[in-house]
Amino acid sequence: MKIVFNNVCLNFMGKNIFSSLNYEFTPNKITLIKGVNGSGKSTLLKLAAHILSPNSGKISMVDGENTLKGREYQKNMVMITPEMKLYENLTAEENLKFFAGLRGVNLKDEEILALWERMGLNYEEIQNKHAQNLSTGMNQRVKFAVFIAVNAPVWLLDEPTSNLDDAGREVIIREVKKAKKEGKTVLWASNDEREFSVADAIIDLSKTEA
Repeated sequence: MKIVFNNVCLNFMGKNIFSSLNYEFTPNKITLIKGVNGSGKSTLLKLAAHILSPNSGKISMVDGENTLKGREYQKNMVMITPEMKLYENLTAEENLKFFAGLRGVNLKDEEILALWERMGLNYEEIQNKHAQNLSTGMNQRVKFAVFIAVNAPVWLLDEPTSNLDDAGREVIIREVKKAKKEGKTVLWASNDEREFSVADAIIDLSKTEA
């Protein structure tokens, strides 16, 4: 499953964000997107997710000879962003089941336990704790548990290690490397130099011609 940007241009409130972007993001590859604040890292991911539409050009998801559209496009990608919020009055487990359920994933008890373990979260500590009582690091790990539970072939990561300590960052890096080996297409927006070595390719939007 690949994402193709073909001559994509985007203007917002009179400001030229992108002009003539041409990228092809392919499976078995981690592409890291970096750039100064305001250069368009998050915007590029939102374009890839079809949350935003370009003023001109085309963004396609291609599976072999087929170009996917609409619901087929959406169900084959998953995105994590700083804007994603857990419901504070739901427990960690309830949030996990709810958000996974929105994507048609019904998790069994053993699958939930496995997700907590993968995220480095203690079952007894996390399972029934309400989101409002989670640390910022735990909150981020629960969100990422939702992310991997969906198991879509295209991963869009907008600063997924924010609010995580070194141990949490290593958990995310491990999962991203695993996703690459499984054939997923990974776009990772980050300015953290500790994460650059994970990437197979780096796009620096600071050097992209507007």
